[in-house]
Amino acid sequence: MKPTEKQIEKAIEEIRKKLAQPGITKAANFPQKEGYTEAVDILVEDRQTYEGIDKLETVQGRAIAVLAVDFLNGECDQKILCGVALK
Repeated sequence: MKPTEKQIEKAIEEIRKKLAQPGITKAANFPQKEGYTEAVDILVEDRQTYEGIDKLETVQGRAIAVLAVDFLNGECDQKILCGVALK
């Protein structure tokens, strides 16, 4: 089932909190930062296709972005989308 606007807003809020964590700036966390930054854009723009994800530099960044699209399409829940841990 596709998420409600409230669920999308909650996911964006949770991702922004993750992006505000001090550890996100470590080089080892670049893939997470890249992916979650793109995920916020995807959620805000309501992009429901994978178009443009291939421009990301890292495999993990692309995977996180794909999860954001899957979340919007009701194929992935928020826990999975927001659950990629920082190193």
